[in-house]
Amino acid sequence: MSGPPPASRPPSRLRLGEFEVFPDSHELSGPAGVQRIRPLIMAVLLRLAAEPGQVVTRERLLADVWPRRMVNDEVLSRAIAELRTALGDDARQARYIETLPKAGYRLVVAVEPMGEAALAAVPVAGEARRDRPTAPHRSHPVLVGVAVLAVLALLAAGLAALRLEPEPGAELAGRLAAAQPLTADLSLELSPRFSPDGTRAAFVVAEGDESRIAIQSLEGGPRRLIGEAGAVRQSPVFFPDGRRIAFWLAQGGDCAVVEYDLDSGAKRDIVGCGAQPRSRFDLSPDGKRLAVTATHREQFPPGIAIVDVASGELRHLTKPEPGEGDDLHPRFSPDGQRIAFFRGTASHRRAWIVKADDPASAKPASALEGLTYGSAWLGPDGPLLVAADWLGFRALTLLDLGTGRARLLGARGARFPDVSPGGDVVYENAVFQANLWLADAKDESAAPQALWPSTRYTSQPEFSPDGTRLAFGSNRDGLEALYVGVLGTPGDPAKLPLPADHRFIRPHWSADGKHLYAVRIPVGALKNAVQHAVRVSVPDGKVAVLDHLGAAVNAVRPSPDGKWRYVGEISGNAVRISRARAGTTDTPERLPLPVVGEFQLTAERLVFTQPNLAGATSCSLPELTCERIDVALDDGTRFDWLLAGRSLWFPVRAPGGRQLARYDLAEGRLAERRAFAPTANGLAIAVSPDGRRLVLAREDAPSIDLMIARAARR
Repeated sequence: MSGPPPASRPPSRLRLGEFEVFPDSHELSGPAGVQRIRPLIMAVLLRLAAEPGQVVTRERLLADVWPRRMVNDEVLSRAIAELRTALGDDARQARYIETLPKAGYRLVVAVEPMGEAALAAVPVAGEARRDRPTAPHRSHPVLVGVAVLAVLALLAAGLAALRLEPEPGAELAGRLAAAQPLTADLSLELSPRFSPDGTRAAFVVAEGDESRIAIQSLEGGPRRLIGEAGAVRQSPVFFPDGRRIAFWLAQGGDCAVVEYDLDSGAKRDIVGCGAQPRSRFDLSPDGKRLAVTATHREQFPPGIAIVDVASGELRHLTKPEPGEGDDLHPRFSPDGQRIAFFRGTASHRRAWIVKADDPASAKPASALEGLTYGSAWLGPDGPLLVAADWLGFRALTLLDLGTGRARLLGARGARFPDVSPGGDVVYENAVFQANLWLADAKDESAAPQALWPSTRYTSQPEFSPDGTRLAFGSNRDGLEALYVGVLGTPGDPAKLPLPADHRFIRPHWSADGKHLYAVRIPVGALKNAVQHAVRVSVPDGKVAVLDHLGAAVNAVRPSPDGKWRYVGEISGNAVRISRARAGTTDTPERLPLPVVGEFQLTAERLVFTQPNLAGATSCSLPELTCERIDVALDDGTRFDWLLAGRSLWFPVRAPGGRQLARYDLAEGRLAERRAFAPTANGLAIAVSPDGRRLVLAREDAPSIDLMIARAARR
């Protein structure tokens, strides 16, 4: 804090019982101590206090608190959750803010103005808090006192008169809300990058298994296409002269990052397939170096390598250890001194920064982790414009490299952004949807049936122990939440009424079918990346936090007999397996097993995969006598399988697309393959307890166009 405000302008103050909120300093103090609150959270509270006891609709709150900005309901839900956390409120037993489903919110405490004498008797912001007596607990409604003149001025002039300091990225967020399509073809447009002068964009036009490079002026005109059919081209990047580009090329079983002259059409390889370069890379601002993900050692995750463009000489910069995950999507800073990248696996990736000439400097830029989709620098020292689902859903966020905090900017569905020298922003607008399909496990000729389709992403299905219900995760109503549907009956699935300040993933039924075990992840940049195991009652959604199982839980699976809880504890980007007796608060005991990628269990066995190793391992229970299984599972499919009975189910590549394979563990052989297979990410297979029905999560064809947010021209 910078000290008290000038005496000539005393701070307006809201007193909420044992809490005090200081708008000028954005600080809230109470028995729990002092914490900072964001100006927008203050604005939400003031808007509710303007009509105490009255329902303020979600639409009205969005219009008043976020004027001239197109934001969705999820932003408001997170703001209310953050405000409740600051006040120590509970959505289920509201003492301050009541939620009225499908209507809005209501401040349920009384509001009384304070006269000048009463205001003068209250200490001003900045006074020593050790001299303040702790207010006694009140069981009656808490009085919200507001200085009369301050409140009249604030409410009469509207919330715009709060004179709040602009939040970092507010101007960019406004531009993103007004972004316009750059392309809207039926084909997929991917990986946009600006030319050095910001007048053109290079991107990929993909159809089926082929793609070409497009060069297009931002002011319109004809599009130039590069490359013939029969190849895959990705990630075009301009050289500083604007006359050459580099892109990743795969053709006829070979691959390379190539340099292409736009005038002559001449092409040469910069780095070939021997280094196993991944398709997304970057050029240094001077065009002399290339940063690419490449393999540095067999059975180790690939890291970032620096390639000399002229000679092709390759130098490994980062070398992640087994279990840490891959290093992906490198981006040079505007001065070429540092490289941003993402380290991790699947849904657990963090942003990292490394100096381009100092391997030892690599370090995480934030504690936030999740699914990530590229970044762009907004200056030599940042911040980073990151496409990730860190704050609840895939969107563009602003990552402060000094504090590691991120703030949601908007552009839901955004991936792989780029920023021009003039401040324009271009990105992929990708719409993916996945739905559940019910299939006959015994009769492949029977037509599959769609279950509760939506336009969002649904996966992680699991049958209840009696086979009559299906639990799954979906973001169909906003953040990832848990749903339960009853098979064979009409009507929509029931969304469990869970707190909006967390995402809930990986549901698994209890042995009695009365609860779901799951993992909850906080939503919001102001929280640590803590993942707790929870037990959720069905159908009322009451949450019991199993914090004795740890604060870095990747999965919690009850044993079929209900006696044990098996816990996956995050270790880097791998998992260590522990177990604890159900019904106790005992600290879990670590099982004598290596770190794993994913694990599943039945009454008789526990099966797991390992990072950077192909196949799986099956261990008998309770003896933990283990043996290797030669199945087509690796890091790319570490979550894409299911243990059910004595079978492993998993997708395999086949001509014409994926197939679903079943491996018989008792017989030690591949027992069957079927054409109808899961195509969604992650846990996408469920088998009924009697083995007669399959539920598979399948993606529909995506829609990916390019959007551009133009900067104001001076």
